[in-house]
Amino acid sequence: MARKSKITPKNSAAEQAEADNVLSRRTLFLGAGGMVMFGVLGARLYDLQVRKAEDYIALSENNRFNYNIILPSRGRILDRNSEPLAVNHPNYRVVLIPERSKDIESVLKTVGEVIDLSPKSLKRIHDDIRTSPRFVPITIQDNMDWKTFAALNMRMHNLPGIIPEVAEGRAYPNGGIFAHTLGYIGRAGDEDIAQDKDPLLRQPTFRIGKTGVEAAVEDRLRGASGKLKVEVNAVGRIVREWPDPKDEATPGDDVYLTLDAKLQKFAADQFADDSGGISVMDCVTGELRTLLSMPSFDGNLFVNGLTQADMDRMNSDPKRPQFNKVIGGGYPPASTFKMVVMLAALESGLIDPRRPVFCVGRMRLGNRLFHCWKRQGHGAMTMRDGLKHSCDTYFYEISQVIGINRIADMARRLGLGQNHDVGIAGEKSGIVPDEAWKKARLGSGWRMGDTLNASIGQGFVLATPLQLSVMAARLANAQLALKPSLIIGNGIPSFDKLDIDPAHLAFVREAMHAVCEEPGGTAYRHDSLKLGGIEMAGKTGTGQVRGISASERATGVRKNNVVPWELRDHSIFVGFAPYDKPRFAVGTIVEHGGSGAGRAADITRNVLSEALRRDGMGAKTQKEAAAL
Repeated sequence: MARKSKITPKNSAAEQAEADNVLSRRTLFLGAGGMVMFGVLGARLYDLQVRKAEDYIALSENNRFNYNIILPSRGRILDRNSEPLAVNHPNYRVVLIPERSKDIESVLKTVGEVIDLSPKSLKRIHDDIRTSPRFVPITIQDNMDWKTFAALNMRMHNLPGIIPEVAEGRAYPNGGIFAHTLGYIGRAGDEDIAQDKDPLLRQPTFRIGKTGVEAAVEDRLRGASGKLKVEVNAVGRIVREWPDPKDEATPGDDVYLTLDAKLQKFAADQFADDSGGISVMDCVTGELRTLLSMPSFDGNLFVNGLTQADMDRMNSDPKRPQFNKVIGGGYPPASTFKMVVMLAALESGLIDPRRPVFCVGRMRLGNRLFHCWKRQGHGAMTMRDGLKHSCDTYFYEISQVIGINRIADMARRLGLGQNHDVGIAGEKSGIVPDEAWKKARLGSGWRMGDTLNASIGQGFVLATPLQLSVMAARLANAQLALKPSLIIGNGIPSFDKLDIDPAHLAFVREAMHAVCEEPGGTAYRHDSLKLGGIEMAGKTGTGQVRGISASERATGVRKNNVVPWELRDHSIFVGFAPYDKPRFAVGTIVEHGGSGAGRAADITRNVLSEALRRDGMGAKTQKEAAAL
């Protein structure tokens, strides 16, 4: 029989109330906790969606959008008359997007039937494919001709992944005659990128100036990049472009040179196949009208891609087409240096220009003979006659009296032995030797024989065609130490006073006039400049290259035309015109061209005549030109 429970009603009610209280407290705590959590979440949501909404929208936009760099158009280079020397033109190129091609090898094989893809090119293409994302375009070929580009376009249906493009390239419309001055452009190297933080340099198709004017004024020619907003997917592939006109690229500035393109072309024609350089300088402003090194090379080869065959051909050419002779070549100035010795003698006051020196074709110094170029001698020579006939013996004699230090000082005052900084790299300072120079360079003392050699522009003395034109321009101007300029906009030049007695300068200029315009002068021609009576002044120089033995002198020195080209004398000439009111000065060197009265003098006459014609003086007489 079951026992009945003995539960008191009063106790049951109390326990139930206690249980209810506990439940209520727990509910309150849970509710309060829930409210706190809800509040925290609400505050956080407010912070994320309201207070920081713009920040997160920006982050989202950054994940969704990228900015591609837009390359600027490179500035042109033009001559003084706005004739283009370096321009931009369409660059027909072909790229491959690997992810769009299932069989890359088959595609490249088909492309190779149209484009000559060398093993080196194929290796570069495969390396680029291996190291780049598959959606990034890989350059197959740049600077294609239109015929090849069109032929490839005709096969596009069989070339999945191949994209033809028209980009912007660099071109030099005059071929090689400005190559040494203009230089060329190329891809930025690691050193360029380390020195210049402009992001443009990291773009694979962007080119910068590597040499010449292209490098010298890179900051003016380059321009500034623009930005193109593009929408990308999760792996960075572009799915849409969002062009914004406010972010367009800023093209580079055009740069003008002082050169006259037509005069430079004319000068190049005069050189023909000869090697050397010519510099034509304005005797009033110092501006260079021509700065030519011959032979040259086609600057377009460096833009389109210089082949090994091209490089081998240039390197094996004995006339060194890649070398800038007009500013970087060091040549003995030969007898063109005699004006320096004349002025040093006149300024010293130690030499009477009217006192004759008798030339018998040689002079003795100790146990050594120093020869005059005229084997039988010139007879009695005054200073004026000594220059007119280019008598070596006369200058041997007076140089012993005045000494090398006076000669060297005058040479520097006339612009020799120094870098004139025309704005492009590669300029050499030449050599003007003196006692201190020889001690420092060779560790030995100066000897009188060194002075005699220097007095006729041989021995240690070296100069460039540019420096010779500066010397001629300073002699012609007779007041200012003119400095050459090449790039317009590099500031207004200021010139120091020449600080040489005007009477002495006039004496030297008159002797230079006799060289060209009087019978017996080493550069005399009855027709001179063929410009209606306009006359010139100048000086010939024959730079000796090989040593001449005593036995050869006894039997007769061999003529230049019977010795190998590389052993022939250099032909040198400096001059200016018109004589009465100089406008242009010229320094010309023809490597192994023989006598200075030959090739160099002929080239200088022709170029001076053309320069004066182009300056509007061709029909004027000498007297009319002087009256201007």
